[in-house]
Amino acid sequence: MMPTESEILLSLRDWSLVRRVPMGERFILSGIDLELHAGSWLVVLGTNGSGKSSLLKYLASDESPLADDAAIVFQDPDDQIIASTVNGEISLGRSGLDVEAQLADFGLAGLGSLKPGVLSAGQKQRLALAVAVSGSARMLLCDEPTALQDDAQAGWILDRLDSWRRVRGRTLVTATCDRRELARADELLLLREGKAVLAGPVADNLDHPLVTDLLGERGDGALPAQSLSPPAPSAGFDGGPDPVLELRGIDCRFSGPGNGFAGVDLVLRPGERLGITGPNGCGKSTLLGLCAGVRPPDAGQVVLSGRGLYDQGRRNLDHGQALLAPQFPEYLFTRSTVAQEISLDPVLSPLDKECFLADLGLPDDLLDRNPHDLSTGQKRRLALGLVILSHRPLVLLDEPTAALDRAGKRQVLDLMARMPADTALLIASHDREFLAMAGCRLVELTPGGLKED
Repeated sequence: MMPTESEILLSLRDWSLVRRVPMGERFILSGIDLELHAGSWLVVLGTNGSGKSSLLKYLASDESPLADDAAIVFQDPDDQIIASTVNGEISLGRSGLDVEAQLADFGLAGLGSLKPGVLSAGQKQRLALAVAVSGSARMLLCDEPTALQDDAQAGWILDRLDSWRRVRGRTLVTATCDRRELARADELLLLREGKAVLAGPVADNLDHPLVTDLLGERGDGALPAQSLSPPAPSAGFDGGPDPVLELRGIDCRFSGPGNGFAGVDLVLRPGERLGITGPNGCGKSTLLGLCAGVRPPDAGQVVLSGRGLYDQGRRNLDHGQALLAPQFPEYLFTRSTVAQEISLDPVLSPLDKECFLADLGLPDDLLDRNPHDLSTGQKRRLALGLVILSHRPLVLLDEPTAALDRAGKRQVLDLMARMPADTALLIASHDREFLAMAGCRLVELTPGGLKED
């Protein structure tokens, strides 16, 4: 049943969002027509950098007439987690809340005493959601709420959000590049370069050309039909070229499903591509960090291009043999402009920087901007470009397609096709389709080590 006129919470007509920048004013959004109805679910679609996150942040800001009734979950949960413990985060300002029950309801049972910083990205995202839905807000704004989740958790979160908004008078707005999320919603708003190019009921627009161009056909994958060359067959310790990476009896302990992992053995040779899967919190990011030299194991040996890492348990960051694109791309950035980030790597510095950005699907006007000021999708594309084209013997990618649109995933595959043939690639991802298209052999990280997937 369509909402009545009296149930309209917000009506914007030819509305624009302008921000002051050093060179004057910059239009973030312009000419937007939008109505929000009580009890509805609005999905905001658009390519990376189209203005989705900016719209949600405005709706939750002090400038918005909805500010007092809205709660927001950012794309990067680190942007809003402030307490020193998980229990402290969820109980902040919520006296009488059954903290243990709320954490258990979001798959975080037994983690209340931990520092939020030690949680996996998916666990942090679920913590932010648990905080948002336990409050008194009548409107919930979620920016890519399933981008950091495995398939099982993503489905559960969408069920939970749908149940939350069905309480009388509650309204849900989500920004996404996921067709599964769109299919559950009532209304859609599609943005392109800060302007609305499509709006209306989801049921009438699932097969609209603008939607299929962004998300693919219903039942169709988000990636092109062709895939990259499959990896060469894995050889043992005594056969084939010298390994780029060897993991021998690796143990890592931390709080999470299984409390870490043990007995990880791996040999990765030049040109091989390995995709690591596993549920949120199993340790995929930890394992990639260990391979990059940033996190010593609790037991075992890491050998990178013939060099043993972690002498006396210390981090090793000067090996020059591996580079990691982290799950949160801003962790990679160290310079004040995008141009400076590109120039930092001697391999990339001679390149035409405008062409470099064009290859990533990014406009050249980003060169003088601080990389931390880009949209999350733009940050991810930049970080992936810096790492994939670095010509390191080992490239490590942590959830490279999280929150990327269809075009972004294509561009990542195109970048991989330009890597030297002898580059070894290790990817941690929930996106099995992408791993297959990237030519990866799949293994699952379990508490007892790696097993063929």
